[in-house]
Amino acid sequence: MSLRYSKNHCWIKKTDNSIVVGISDYACKQICNNFILNLPDEDEEFRAGDVVCDIESCKYFEVISPVNGKILKVNDSLLYDASSLLSDPYDSWLFEMTDVAFTQELLSATEYADYLTML
Repeated sequence: MSLRYSKNHCWIKKTDNSIVVGISDYACKQICNNFILNLPDEDEEFRAGDVVCDIESCKYFEVISPVNGKILKVNDSLLYDASSLLSDPYDSWLFEMTDVAFTQELLSATEYADYLTML
């Protein structure tokens, strides 16, 4: 499955039994080079629309869960060197979720690009 997007600027990639979630290039451009990334705890459960984690920089950015699910794993490597988040946002996932339930329609890449033109 190709990437899907939320209107809150997260991307979602489905794997066999889970999804991985990151933030879009658009979101990364809103963040300054110096930032603090606060990731969720493993096994924590979220509902679609909940704040899962945040990024503190010149602009505060909340990562909103695009689905219902439970945190399976977080990308701890970003806590030590988060520069890849800004330089390659589509290879720098934030967390992986399992027990996923899709409660909202996610956008294709084309639909997301169209959505960005309206902002």
